[in-house]
Amino acid sequence: MTSQIFKDLQPDQEISCLIGDVGGTNVRLQLVKISLKLTYQKAPQLKPFTSYNTDLYPQFQDYIVEYLKDVQKDNLPQIAIIGIAGPIKNNSTLMANTKWTQVDGNAIGQALNIKPFLLINDFQAVAYGILGLQETDLIQLNPKNPNPKENSVKTVIGPGTGLGVARLISSLKQNNVWEYNIWPCEGGHVGYSPSNDLEIEYLQFLRKRLGLGQIVAEKAMAGQAVPYIYTFLKERLGLQSQIEKDLDKVLFEDKNDFKQFPSTQVFQYGVEKKDELCQKVVDFFLSSYGTVIGDLVCNTMPYGGIYLFGNISIGVANYIINNPQVNFLQDYIKYRPHLTEIFDQIPIYVIKQASLGLEGAYQAAYRLLEYNDYEKEI
Repeated sequence: MTSQIFKDLQPDQEISCLIGDVGGTNVRLQLVKISLKLTYQKAPQLKPFTSYNTDLYPQFQDYIVEYLKDVQKDNLPQIAIIGIAGPIKNNSTLMANTKWTQVDGNAIGQALNIKPFLLINDFQAVAYGILGLQETDLIQLNPKNPNPKENSVKTVIGPGTGLGVARLISSLKQNNVWEYNIWPCEGGHVGYSPSNDLEIEYLQFLRKRLGLGQIVAEKAMAGQAVPYIYTFLKERLGLQSQIEKDLDKVLFEDKNDFKQFPSTQVFQYGVEKKDELCQKVVDFFLSSYGTVIGDLVCNTMPYGGIYLFGNISIGVANYIINNPQVNFLQDYIKYRPHLTEIFDQIPIYVIKQASLGLEGAYQAAYRLLEYNDYEKEI
């Protein structure tokens, strides 16, 4: 289906576009001009990027209203593309990690007169953003330093509040040009797979603490899991914590409230080796993260690269590089020696840009203009 906007659009015409990146902790919005002749970096901003905490308003639509309240009428968005953490069906999603679970793009577009108002998976947006990255935007973690193979599968993964995953698979268009198509998935909800005795104990700890028969990966090793890892290791190893002396102890009282728990500071103390317990948390996380990455490599064979996204991945990148003894994929490969040559050929990159989701939403909007059809799969 083609809306009137797309029917009347001229190649050099600019239209106002609301782009967004919505996760379990933050809502990021930006209002820009978009056309087939503008890249994201060169797109005029109608209103700068703004970030909100997901606890601020009871419904997602409230964030849109707040963001647009001081925008002049002539600059209000004609279309919207929002990357959001959840599976999209009929332009609607149920979110797992916010209090406003139901988000309906069609209803919001109708209420705010923004048509189309399209939702895409947040890691679908991140995957679009990858296509515009330069070598300087990446940190290579594979010590073999392989180059990505042209037109090969790429995979993106990122532990934030939850755990996002998407694949990029190339296909040959009618004009004999290769183009990547994005395939989002719910990879964060695969089962957590412990790979050593300590991780098996941790799985049992989580099952008891959460009262669940099965534990999914994002519950065990994404941002929401940091308080659980910290508590488990503190009890299991009997370690004292310097960070609890340095920070307000109130932050550590409710281990079930991951939004209050100082996860960023725990990781910072860990990578800087300022606190033994915090460093154990980082090492434990990297072991579990490596298992998930290894499984993705086996499942997708991403010779085009596996891309690690988000502040957590950025925060541990130099720690991994400077501490080769840390178990990040080492044991995974060690116990699969027949796969060593495959892993040697796959680039493993950390993306330096934590706000790539907004650029990816822009790229998705650009593709809509290119197709001139807002119901075509993007």
